[in-house]
Amino acid sequence: MLNLPEIKRKQREASYKKPDAVKELERMADAEAKRLHPTCPHLAPRTFRDDSANNLTGCITTYLRLKGAFSSRLNNTGIFDKRLNRYRPTTSRKGLPDILATYQGKSLFIEVKAGRDRMSIDQVKVMKEQTGSGGLYFVASDFTQFKEWFDNI
Repeated sequence: MLNLPEIKRKQREASYKKPDAVKELERMADAEAKRLHPTCPHLAPRTFRDDSANNLTGCITTYLRLKGAFSSRLNNTGIFDKRLNRYRPTTSRKGLPDILATYQGKSLFIEVKAGRDRMSIDQVKVMKEQTGSGGLYFVASDFTQFKEWFDNI
């Protein structure tokens, strides 16, 4: 009999389980879509996830908009220059959060951190300036945590 090497198999990651807060966001977005398009009987359901930074940012900006807040996603990454073969820095200030929002006259800065991502020194400086001037700052790592914070404002 042949002695074949043992096959190493990748461990499967646990499948994503959608939190109740994300399910509620989907219900709110579906209701808003039906309100905006009353003559369209069959709308595609709105789906959200909060398992990556991009998905979480989408959840937060949509929830803020549905609650009547102004929100905008900021893109602070540089632009890749093929000629130089590197990123050119952006002209915006270092440390700005991923989401800027205003709700009931309050300035909200929301920084999205997924996985092992941590705040930089510049982000901590901006956080201190924002809270020192009377604004609110939140570091979001999942949508449930953000929703609880926002609903208590």
